Parts: sequence; structure tokens; C-alpha cells
Amino acid sequence: MTGILQEVYVRISWVFFIYGGLLLTIYFLGVVLSARAVKRNKRRARFLQVKDIVSATDIPSVTLVAAAFNEGRTIVENVKSLLSIQYPFYELMIINDGSTDNSMRLLIEKYKLEPIDSTFIVQPIPTAMVRAVYKSTDIKYKHLTVIDKNNGGKSDALNCGINFAHTELILCTDADCIVEQDAILKLVRPYLEEGDLEIIACGGAIGVANDSEIRDGILKKLRVPKDLLPTTQVVEYIRAFLIGRMGWGEVNGLMLISGAFGMYPRTRLLEVGGFNTKTVGEDLELCIRLRVHMEKLKKKYKVVNVPETLCWTEVPHSYEVFVKQRDRWARGLWETLKLHKYLFMNPRYGKMGMIFFPYWCFFEFGAPIVEFLGIVFLLVFGFYGLIDWPLAILLFLAVYLLGCIFSSVAVFFYILNFRYYSSAKEITELLLAAYLEPFLFHPVLVYGQLKGLYKKLFRIKSGWGNMTRKGFSTQTTTSP
Repeated sequence: MTGILQEVYVRISWVFFIYGGLLLTIYFLGVVLSARAVKRNKRRARFLQVKDIVSATDIPSVTLVAAAFNEGRTIVENVKSLLSIQYPFYELMIINDGSTDNSMRLLIEKYKLEPIDSTFIVQPIPTAMVRAVYKSTDIKYKHLTVIDKNNGGKSDALNCGINFAHTELILCTDADCIVEQDAILKLVRPYLEEGDLEIIACGGAIGVANDSEIRDGILKKLRVPKDLLPTTQVVEYIRAFLIGRMGWGEVNGLMLISGAFGMYPRTRLLEVGGFNTKTVGEDLELCIRLRVHMEKLKKKYKVVNVPETLCWTEVPHSYEVFVKQRDRWARGLWETLKLHKYLFMNPRYGKMGMIFFPYWCFFEFGAPIVEFLGIVFLLVFGFYGLIDWPLAILLFLAVYLLGCIFSSVAVFFYILNFRYYSSAKEITELLLAAYLEPFLFHPVLVYGQLKGLYKKLFRIKSGWGNMTRKGFSTQTTTSP
């Protein structure tokens, strides 16, 4: 019996060793590729600057579609911020998704909205019933459209915006996000640069604005959050967007554009039927479906991530809300991978079928499962005295330090290239969060992911979840 256990122990150890080695190799390649991508982006920015885009007359028109549900506390200031975005051919469309608070009343009063006749507008994507479409009687707000509809969820609200928009590009965001004033100018740059490849999706980095200074809907002073949980998420977001997405984008393997800030050609959105309303992972699912669509059309395409932080959001401030969020993300991942399982190791879809989709299956979906099984492995074989504990501790320390190094590299890379969090105090706080992350953040992250997978495995119904927010500390400038 002992001999059999010993053999099983050795074989399983090799499985974990190979899995971990592959994951570390992918992280290392991500650092190298992202460094090259950021350097190329900065070089291109010198040749096609924001001021050149502003003065151009042949740039694509953009509609920013923002879904809102019970945002009455901040909706007026958020719309004010979105209206001040710098772009020559820009429309703002707010979709009130059946709010039960005073959101619509506040919008109508502040922006002098009046209902218009919209019966002639074709709606190719089915959505919940539209109650009314509003335009402002004030010339200052001529670019604003507000659509009041029955509740159908975020995806349904965005699809409604896609139906009513008439511009070339659609930028999807949330009504409670803080968007940089020059965000669209930077986000359309890839659409102007790529000649032989069609850009089917483009996203910008998302930043964490908890405890920062917001004035008139604009981020005036970025601060490191006061609490450890959101601070750790700052490190996580930097690592994910700067290392992960820029690295995958360099090999055209990017499979996800954040639902909080993503731009798409409207014609392609209509061709694939917009966002999937039957999954809580609508952003990942849409990006994969767009890629599949282009593969079937046999057209050259690219999914792009812009490294600059163009959109700021509030991340969960409590572990309870954080677990709900990661539970939902895990369920969305399960639903999307199951829906597109035909891609797995399918040579018909090229590198997406043979490399990119399998990566998501093995490492994005599989990582929390492997970690959980690793703990079970340690407990079971430790009970039988087969674990070499000194060696196991050394391996743990090695993996811990490597993870901290990757996070530290991402933080310094971000600071050096984009000049955020530049004070010694801020850098120290971020590095401290990076070194505490494996102990105080990562176990909760894995728990949230496993909870979501458990719900899907046993078919436990669960919706979007109540993402309770503290809200930004906003200030309003008043005229003397």
C-alpha cells in the first residue's frame, strides 16, 4: 500500500510541477511581450498625437453607451462628466434600465429632457420594452440621448444602445465609471493605425479610484485607497491590464475586453447580435463571439488593449462584496467556456482554437481548481507522512517570491510609463499590498471563484448579485 501511495504521490507532484512551471513561463513571456507592446504604443503615439486626432475630419464617429440602474445618487454628475469628453463626433446615450429610484426624474429636470418620437427607429437586436426616448431642449446637451426602458440587465441595456446609435463605433461603459476626458481620442487611435487588420474590439486599462478626489465628475487627484483590500486590487488591476492583456494583445491572443470600457464597430456588433443576455460574463463572451465571427468570414482582425488608464472605477471595499463579484466572474467564465467549447483544440480556428482558448480553459478556469486540489494533496499525503516539509516550504517561498516579483515589476513598469502613484509613500503602500496579497487577498479570491464554480456545478441559481458600493467622494465646483 505504501509503495502505491508513493508512486501516486510522485506522479501527482509532477503534474503540479509542470502546471506551475507552465504558468510561470506564461507570466514571464507576458512581461517581455507587454514591455515591447508598451514601447511600440509610446512610439506610435509620437506620430499620431491626440491633437492631430482632434483636428482631423475623417475620424470615426462614436456613441458612448452607458447602462444605469438606480444610480440616482450620482447620475447627474456622472452624465455631466461624460458630456465633457473631448471628441469631435461624439454622442452620449444613457440607458435607464428600469431604475426604481429617482434617476429618471433627476435626469429630466437637470438636462431639460423631452420625449421624442422614436417609433421609426429600427431595433434589430431584441430587448426589453423601450418606454420612451428623450432629448434635451437645451443646446448645451444636444449630444445627449436618454432611453428609459424596462429592466433587462446590463447586456440588454447595452443592446438597446446599439440599436438606437447611428455612429460607426460604440463605446460601452457603466454610468458610475469616471472616464478620462481624452479617452475616446486615445481609444480610436488603433482604428486609425491598423491598415490591413480590422480592429473588432479595443479596450483601455481600468484604474481604481477608491478614496480619490473626484470633482465635477472628473478625477482630480488619484490616491492609493485607504483600506488594504482595494489597494491590493490596484496591484491586481495593474498586473492584469499592463502585463496580462498587453502581453496577449502583442500576439493577437486577447480574448477579453472589459465590460466597463470597451469599443466596437457597430456593424460587427449587429452582425453577431450584440451582447449575450443569458450570461453574466457578457464581455468575455462577446469578444470570443466576435473573433469566431471574423474567423468564419476569413478576415484578418485584431483585438487591442490601450495601456493608458482611460477609465476609473470603484472596486469592492469589503470582502463580502468582493466574493460576490468574483463568484459572478467565475460563473460567467464557466458559461462562456461551455457555450464555446467547440473551440477547444479545434484547428479550424487557428491559434484561437489551439492556443488561446485552451489557455483560458487550463489556466483561467483551471487555476482555482488546481489550487484547491493542491491543498487536498498536501493534507492527504501529509497525513501519510509522504510530504518532505522542508522542501515543500522552500518551494512555497520560491513561488511566493516569484509572484511578488511579477507584481513589483508590474507596479514599477506602470509608474515609470504612466507617472501614477509616484510618491515614495504610494509606492511603498502598493509594494506592501503586493507582498501581502498571497496571504490576505488571494485565498479570498480563490474562495470566491470556487463558490461560483460550485453554484454552476450543482445548478444553484444566482443572478448578478448586489454589488454594494461606498460611492466616490465627489465635489462640485460652484460659481461665485
